[in-house]
Amino acid sequence: MGLDLFKLRVFVTVVDHNGYSAAAGHLGLSQGTVSFHVHGLERHLGVPLLRYERRTLRLTAAGEQVYRWAQRLLRDEQHLVRSVRGGHRGRATLGASIAFEQAYFFDKIVAPYRRAHPDVLLSVRFGHSVGMAEAVADHRVDLAYVIGWQVPAGLHYEPLHPARFTLFVAEDHPLAGDEAVTVAQVAEAGLIAAPLDDVERVHYEKVLDELDLGPTDVTLEIDGIQARVLAAAAGLGVLGTFHPAYAGTSAPRSLTPLRLDRPLPTVEVGLVSRRADALTAAARALADCIRATTAETS
Repeated sequence: MGLDLFKLRVFVTVVDHNGYSAAAGHLGLSQGTVSFHVHGLERHLGVPLLRYERRTLRLTAAGEQVYRWAQRLLRDEQHLVRSVRGGHRGRATLGASIAFEQAYFFDKIVAPYRRAHPDVLLSVRFGHSVGMAEAVADHRVDLAYVIGWQVPAGLHYEPLHPARFTLFVAEDHPLAGDEAVTVAQVAEAGLIAAPLDDVERVHYEKVLDELDLGPTDVTLEIDGIQARVLAAAAGLGVLGTFHPAYAGTSAPRSLTPLRLDRPLPTVEVGLVSRRADALTAAARALADCIRATTAETS
């Protein structure tokens, strides 16, 4: 007999709510029923999935594997139900670098794709590039449109275009009107950056090093590009982000690019996928849309 989808849902709920009692309340079941389904799943798999340590519920190694797999399965089930009920003929999931969570990305890529494929359920998730590439490996997204800093082994990476590291400040910032801003002035104003994990921090620091800037010049860390835009618009510092050529001269709302007195470094942006032949028709069309848009200016 195959795995019971309901047992998997109960198991995931127990983990997400950190206990049988809380899961029972969330699901509207008795605690005994919740325990019965979890133990049934363990018996079916032949391994323990949960254990208590100091009154705290912990996943075993097998439990972590089953939890990740069950999450994907339940997400796929939800997407399938929504697609069928909504009359969708396909589905595409895209993980994109958080740098692209801006108006030009929706204007140039998302909107044209939606107009050409109105019957496709499109799911877009923003995050750090390394994390989005890993999401492809974990089957959480079909494609990742990211900075090619580090791609997990076994995945296909297709370089597309460069993106220039560009500095932005509020329109009324003292540096906004200067014809040639120095690195020293940028350092004095302070950089607004994302909190990065160890992997991405190494790559980001290399970009800063090309400008003779360093981690000590980052004076404000904020998660989320739109939150950093708001901070820069409030005059709290200099926002540094990667700006592709197809974005044109557009700038985040209420911000203006600085005219630095030296060339700005660039990074390579590309598409990450598992295998080209493993993509759905909707995902292949999305990849083609991204290629077409970025090829016009690369």
